Amino acid sequence: MPPGALEVIAPLFAITSIGIMTLVGMKMRLNAKVQLQKGKEGDADGRLADLVEGLHDELRMVREEVAELHERVDFAERLLSSGEPRPAQRERASTPV
Repeated sequence: MPPGALEVIAPLFAITSIGIMTLVGMKMRLNAKVQLQKGKEGDADGRLADLVEGLHDELRMVREEVAELHERVDFAERLLSSGEPRPAQRERASTPV
């Protein structure tokens, strides 16, 4: 091998090595970014599922409360439509002021 060939090959080898390491690093960062994005999407899906489940639970509780209030309103309507005064009202009406 001629003495001048080593002076040409060494810089080419160094530049090629640096280029390959740069490409490998970029590929690793891209893979990490894709994995992170997939992880965020998975977390977002999990959080969304938890939120939907929480909303279902809250809706169930609201329905129970509305049913209880409906029963109370029905009771109050029956009581008012019967026309009978409540015992407390009779006492107040008969007590002199």
